[in-house]
Amino acid sequence: MMGSKDGPVVIVGGGVSGLTVAWLLAEAGVETVVIEKEERLGGLARSFTYGDFTFDIGPHRFHTYLPEVRDFIRSVLDSHALEINRNSKLQFQGRFYPWPLHPSRSLFRFPPGVALGVLRDMLVGFPRQETESFRDQIIHMYGVTLYRHFFEGYSTKFLGITPEATHRDWAKTGVDRAIIDDRMQIESLWALAWTIMTTWRKPEMAFLYPRGGCEQFILNLRERLESLGCVILCGREVDDLGVSGGRIESVVIGDRQIDPSLVVWTGTIQSLAGRLGLDRPDLNYLALLCYNVMLNEGRSFDFQWCYHGAADALFSRVSTPANFDRGNTPSGKRSLCVEVTCGVQNGVYDEPEASLDRVVDDLCREKLLKSGNEILDVEIERVPWAYPIYDLDYRDKLGAFERQVEGYDNLLLAGRLGKFWYNNMDHCIEAAFPIRDQILARLKMSPQRRA
Repeated sequence: MMGSKDGPVVIVGGGVSGLTVAWLLAEAGVETVVIEKEERLGGLARSFTYGDFTFDIGPHRFHTYLPEVRDFIRSVLDSHALEINRNSKLQFQGRFYPWPLHPSRSLFRFPPGVALGVLRDMLVGFPRQETESFRDQIIHMYGVTLYRHFFEGYSTKFLGITPEATHRDWAKTGVDRAIIDDRMQIESLWALAWTIMTTWRKPEMAFLYPRGGCEQFILNLRERLESLGCVILCGREVDDLGVSGGRIESVVIGDRQIDPSLVVWTGTIQSLAGRLGLDRPDLNYLALLCYNVMLNEGRSFDFQWCYHGAADALFSRVSTPANFDRGNTPSGKRSLCVEVTCGVQNGVYDEPEASLDRVVDDLCREKLLKSGNEILDVEIERVPWAYPIYDLDYRDKLGAFERQVEGYDNLLLAGRLGKFWYNNMDHCIEAAFPIRDQILARLKMSPQRRA
């Protein structure tokens, strides 16, 4: 392996971002070390197996129009690649509608009052002023009717803060992440109408999924990394960063010290601030609870995931593992991954078992179960730091922190946590390529070089 004379590139965090950067560097001949505080790699891309049931952390999948990213994903998945047509839905007033909105199967089947309200918003218009809040931005884009029925309650429940206190960036980022398909990126009601008409007969979007669960992608990537000599330390945490002259000179993990050429940080920015002796920025992440519900025979659903905006439902999204890979659920059984977002200090996160009856009642009310008697077992997984919270001041606070760490010339931030960036796995992979190029330029190496 070829590295800089100053030592290996140390990558803190073994999620999709960190591992992709590690692979691209190791493939180019750079000595790399990955440090992951959990016992398992993967971050949000982990899977959980209980007997013959496999669950991901929500509906993970790969979809990209970029050849470089697509080729990388297919290469890593290899024989584990499954290609599946998307089927996602929205539950609204007791009915399931395809999402994104579809002309014949959703938009024209809304209750008359909602449909007339959307039409009125299109014809009469609504405020067009530039604004900082999610509320005003959504009304500016989609009108009052869609905001009140679809966005207001869901966003409040999901983020735990009101739309008035949420930055407008969530309007763009959150909607894009829910839509996924670049053909359906819609900035206004008129754009929505046009998109619906022009995509009427287009085929459903297809995505890639790892046979055996999302974590199979991580397992394949780890095997390749280790074959190239990458050192992977799991269950180990960075205890200290030694700094001198505007550089990180040492990374301390327990009784081990590594003298890095560069450090790529994909952990939380608060943990980085603490190890650099900086003030911790007042930027918060949402935690996630996954109620992984194992069921006997009964009603099945065709969707891979479904959004639930009802204010009286504790959960925001439900996914069906078997509709990603039939092997995720044993024959004759069913399963649901039920997602509840909350702050780490929230009582629901601290004692999730206490809310299980509420979750079951909500599943029945939302027509996903007939009764709790269908349940064989439930396993609950805690996932801290799942989503960044975009409050009104987040840009200023994030910018101030980034200016502080710019002073360290061998430190790069990456990933959902390190960049405080709401992204999908595809975005993590895409962003890893310019990071690779930036590091190789500093090390005066070529992306084509191999070990």
